[in-house]
Amino acid sequence: MSDYAVGDRVEIKGAKPKKAQILVIVEGNSSAKTKHFGEGTFYGVRLAVDGEGTSDGRYKNQDPFFFKCPKNSGKFVQAKDIIKKIDDTSFDFTNETAEIDAAKAKDDEKYDKEKAKTSALMTIFKKYDDGGAKAGGYGGNKAEEKDQALSQDEWIAFAKAELQIDDEAEAIQLFRTADVSGNGSLSLAEFDAFFSGGGRQAIDKIKQYGALKKAFKDADKDGNASLEVDEFVKLAQSAMSLNEQEAKILFITVDANDNGSVSYDEFTAYVDDIGGSDNFDVYRKMIDEFKAADKDNSGQLDAKEFVALLKDKFKYNKFQAQRVFVAIDSDKSETVSLAEFEAWIKKIGGVKALNKK
Repeated sequence: MSDYAVGDRVEIKGAKPKKAQILVIVEGNSSAKTKHFGEGTFYGVRLAVDGEGTSDGRYKNQDPFFFKCPKNSGKFVQAKDIIKKIDDTSFDFTNETAEIDAAKAKDDEKYDKEKAKTSALMTIFKKYDDGGAKAGGYGGNKAEEKDQALSQDEWIAFAKAELQIDDEAEAIQLFRTADVSGNGSLSLAEFDAFFSGGGRQAIDKIKQYGALKKAFKDADKDGNASLEVDEFVKLAQSAMSLNEQEAKILFITVDANDNGSVSYDEFTAYVDDIGGSDNFDVYRKMIDEFKAADKDNSGQLDAKEFVALLKDKFKYNKFQAQRVFVAIDSDKSETVSLAEFEAWIKKIGGVKALNKK
């Protein structure tokens, strides 16, 4: 009978002893699944430090998986390779396989949705391809009448009807982006490539920034195409639910050239940094959650506070959160400031990326 059980934390032999956790126990050469193993009992362990192992959960990296972990973070050992059990609760990988499987399932679902969406776009392409030079109508009655390309006018009709882009100039800008060959028309391949690549993001941004442009214009009471502090405060209060003090602090951040006013370009650049204007509410929530996690009101989060924030509010597991803390504690003060937290969020793609974790 084995002296060790799944879940045990152990110290294993090496040039330098390493901490690990047993995630699976395998009886070697006892079935087709374990034919690559020799005789005896093998323990699949997850090393406490990423990259210190030799496996991703497969024995000698041959299928099947017995557990899952990042590349070279697991290992298979026998009892003779284990020095002792240890009482160290600072790491726990018992749920990591399920987390990896869930993340893959989510990616697969996203891929399937994107594939279905692209298929639907192909049908729409044919609807608006009326033959290029022909006038009137959005679809010829005969297949041979279609030239398998969208002219600029056909694209504009498509953009207005299907994408709800009413600004013709913005529709033309998208057309020129998608027309990679520069021949003044979009082939089916260019149409597909545009929507399979960054096309949808470009369209979303145009829609999103249409509302943003209106909000900025409404706040710009003197019509000088930039916002003074008081104008910016009103915009931030209405669009982002910030209080006056928070809005004034944000104004300093957004005013990139320090000229005492915020231009539309400066404002949209900042909105890009947080992942888009649809994340204003998420940004507000992020500030609130950071402050709530700051139990001692120091304006900084220590490791315990930071890990609790990412676990409870943003669905990170403890070990992911610990790795993030170490990575973004740029001044090595063993605390994370709101500025460091915001810089990390910008790096991963804005609060939208954080919220979708």
